[in-house]
Amino acid sequence: MRNKIIIVGFLLTFSSCGIFIIADTSSKQTTYVKEVAEVDSTQKFIGTYDLTAYGIPGLGDIDYQMVVSKNESGLKTSFNEQTYTTMEILNTTVDEGILFIDIYVPEYGLNTVFEIYVDEDKVSGYLHDQFELEGTISR
Repeated sequence: MRNKIIIVGFLLTFSSCGIFIIADTSSKQTTYVKEVAEVDSTQKFIGTYDLTAYGIPGLGDIDYQMVVSKNESGLKTSFNEQTYTTMEILNTTVDEGILFIDIYVPEYGLNTVFEIYVDEDKVSGYLHDQFELEGTISR
């Protein structure tokens, strides 16, 4: 009887320690890697914009037409010559999905920015962080 108890004790000890576990080599794990193409985040901003800035002091609502294009150094913006004020474009950048056009208005000695959001062909945003912009973009 003592031998049976010792044998059962050894069986329980070895089986609880995982000594009798058999490795299953038949299962294989396959990992698939999906290649992601690099997306040009500036592409949706390229086109001709027809914008209206609302509530400009002394001028009211102003219509702008501008063209954003891409060159070797980045984005380039040009305004239609029929705008009410002369603007010098300093820089055009995209940051976190927003188009920023830094301008200088010599008549007022003012550095300011157009902040433009594009949703398909609808455009919204701000001029000088306080005047609303709305319009469309055509590509």
